[in-house]
Amino acid sequence: MSGRALSMALAEHALKLRADRAFDKLQDLLSLKVSYKLAGDRRLMPYAGSFFGRTDVSVAFSSLDVEFEIRDLELGDFVAEASSVAVRWSARWVNRGTRDWAHVPAFSLLRFVDGVVVEWVDFLDTASASYLAGWMPDMPAFAMSGQRGTKSSR
Repeated sequence: MSGRALSMALAEHALKLRADRAFDKLQDLLSLKVSYKLAGDRRLMPYAGSFFGRTDVSVAFSSLDVEFEIRDLELGDFVAEASSVAVRWSARWVNRGTRDWAHVPAFSLLRFVDGVVVEWVDFLDTASASYLAGWMPDMPAFAMSGQRGTKSSR
């Protein structure tokens, strides 16, 4: 298997383990010094931020999982090199308390050294996730408005 194919397989495996809540197996794919970042505004999503080390990263994944179930993971386009992968994905996030759900699109970047993840960055629709969790009382207008017209309102 080429380095590129191996990176794609590792990324797919890691994302599926995370979605399936198989954190004990996921730890085997993480470097002891792994860094994880969930990009976003902590005012909209308390789980956003940077986490360092296998334990902190596992706690970050687990604490997000307290609030949400990630279901119906769909992997999209991959861009891969021998040591890194960028992948689009989406999933249905279900609020564990209210059972409300939303389709959340995302993008992940994973870097590998010696077959383990050393860096993982997630970019996701934090506004939808925050609204779903009840951290925002209303969906922001920009998320509900759709595309703006091309004509000026002057």
